Amino acid sequence: MTEEKKFNVSKLNKFINKFSSNVFVQSIANGMLMILPITVVGSMSTLIGLIPNLPETLAKASSLGTMIASNLISVYVVIALSYALARERKGEIIPSIILSMACFFVLTPVSSFEIAEDKTVMAFDLTYLGSKGMFVGMIVALVVTWTFLKMVEKRITLRMPEAIPTKIAAQFEAIIPAAIIFFVGLAISVIFSTTAYGNIHDFIYTNLQTPLEAMGSSIWSVLLIMFISELLWFFGIHGGMVVSSIIAVLFTTQAYANMEAVANGEVATNIINSFFLDTYKGPRAIALACILVWASKSEKFKTIGKISFIPGIFGITEPMKFGIPMIMNIPIFIPLTLSAAVSVAIAYVATIIGFLPVVSINVPKMFPAFISGFIASGWRGLVVQLIQFVAVVALYWPFMKKMDKENLLLEQETVEVTADGH
Repeated sequence: MTEEKKFNVSKLNKFINKFSSNVFVQSIANGMLMILPITVVGSMSTLIGLIPNLPETLAKASSLGTMIASNLISVYVVIALSYALARERKGEIIPSIILSMACFFVLTPVSSFEIAEDKTVMAFDLTYLGSKGMFVGMIVALVVTWTFLKMVEKRITLRMPEAIPTKIAAQFEAIIPAAIIFFVGLAISVIFSTTAYGNIHDFIYTNLQTPLEAMGSSIWSVLLIMFISELLWFFGIHGGMVVSSIIAVLFTTQAYANMEAVANGEVATNIINSFFLDTYKGPRAIALACILVWASKSEKFKTIGKISFIPGIFGITEPMKFGIPMIMNIPIFIPLTLSAAVSVAIAYVATIIGFLPVVSINVPKMFPAFISGFIASGWRGLVVQLIQFVAVVALYWPFMKKMDKENLLLEQETVEVTADGH
């Protein structure tokens, strides 16, 4: 590699590392990961509700489980992202979460309706606590937590006497920044209530969330992100970690909108969503491991395949990426960068032709290939992942066979040299 190329790769690495280590990017990625358990449980409730001839009691229970997981997702997002950011900044976690939640509810419209002649109920609209409120939840959690911790750090607080225990003093010191932030939230709520939007949720949804969802619903944007993710791996950068926050912003709301639709007895319509991508990025790891184990003749590739086979079942590619290696290895550039995009394209086509149902179930991305497809979409999901498996093998095959042949020749030459030496 020339000095100029080394310099360019070094600059790229620095830029990507700076982006991926940004405190807000890290908080979004880690926070969205924290809500995985409740979304998986909600998906399990959805699966139970799909069982034919289910007793009415169980059907109602499964519907409630899905509703609680999906229709309150913005609340969970606020808690998770506020926690993640406070932890990243090593600040007060509980006060940050409470203040973020208070500001989120202040900005969320409350409706009133009569349930009897003499009784009126005030309630939050679940529409704004579900997927429609996710962007507001993200913004509130990050802005409120960061501002609160920054004010505490800059000592914009009540100064307590040293004799007061630290834990008690910390709570009193939080009063001024909490009051300032809370009343700013109230002011924002009042201001938006006088506009045509009525509240900040509808303003954000119309001007930010809807355009981003439109971008996220484009198959071309998905394929580009899949390509970039693997391209970063080619340069030795963990592409999955870098694009995880982008995927969360662009594709998560569609996933929970699908869950909400199913919970309400409606049909899921968002083909491209984060659940879809987690399930149908393709069984690439196990496909490549199979080539190494059963189609390779060189000892190096066979050994790497044996080491990588079990991790490959769970989608872990690092043993192969560093063992083959796939990083900065020109001969493997094409299959490395295209395999995820090809896999997603196969699943997308299968969905738009009506073979594969729209995904509304969150299957953890570490679930074994073929099992994950079956859980997400029944036998059709299993078939699609088998097709993806064949496509990935076909894509890698000519490149891996060429590299295997070269490795085998090198091994034979080494054996001959060693034999001659003795």
